[in-house]
Amino acid sequence: TPAFILTKTPNTESGAHAISAFTQHPKNKNICKYIILLVRMSSGNSYGGGRTRMGSKVLLNIYDLAPGANNMLYVVGLGLHHSGVEIDGVEYSFAQGAGIFEQSPKVVPNAIFRESIDMGVLTDAPSSQVVRRALADLREDFHGDAYHLIRRNCNHFANAFCWVLLRKAIPAYVNRLAELGICCSCLLPKKLLEDSPVRAPGDTTNSGFQKFGPTRTVVSSSTQPVFSGSGLALGSSTSRNSTHRTAAEDLTDRRERARKAALARLDQAHQPDSQENNTVNTSSNLVEGNGGYKQS
Repeated sequence: TPAFILTKTPNTESGAHAISAFTQHPKNKNICKYIILLVRMSSGNSYGGGRTRMGSKVLLNIYDLAPGANNMLYVVGLGLHHSGVEIDGVEYSFAQGAGIFEQSPKVVPNAIFRESIDMGVLTDAPSSQVVRRALADLREDFHGDAYHLIRRNCNHFANAFCWVLLRKAIPAYVNRLAELGICCSCLLPKKLLEDSPVRAPGDTTNSGFQKFGPTRTVVSSSTQPVFSGSGLALGSSTSRNSTHRTAAEDLTDRRERARKAALARLDQAHQPDSQENNTVNTSSNLVEGNGGYKQS
């Protein structure tokens, strides 16, 4: 191990003078070169996921599909998450219909970015060929029709992808809710299980997570007008005539109803008289029958 030798400087000298004296010492030059080499090898893009002198960073980008619920579930190691694997500025994920797809990092329309986890560095070169081979091996299991919300979702793909590249598994909390959901998958509708909450770029198909009720159709006013017919201006002759006709018709109706009511009352008044006459006739017939006459 080389010795670090620092020349003695007075207390009044600045730290910069001390560092300069350290680097200029003949026995410290090799140490300085080694430190500079390490700094250059570890430098990469500031956003992460870029290339370094040692290889390509592999980042796991995690998103919230239900931010309100995830804020409470996250502290107990649960949550409804979407994830993608970012390598060299490209994010790889999995969805229904498209299968494995590429997109810009940290940009998902139906989810909110939560965090990135550094999974490691891909040291095999060239990394692009390694990534293509890994994706080709995974496409057979992660094709467009293989998506299942609980048994084969985007988090399953991210875990398989990281395992092929780095022999590392993603954190368990990312997909723990799906693993617990296997016990009650029979209670969930088939449409929900076979549809993905996140779609590939350019896929405009509605997700099953957005269909909570029947779609309401809005009818344009040009095809079905709300009002039909011609209108009348206030104070016009047509409006006055129409008003007079309506009043006359109402008066006729009221008179007809009054006439029918009077006839009904007359009928009710005659009914008791007819009943009394029938009673008297019956009584007289009975008397005559007792006096020796036969009742007809």
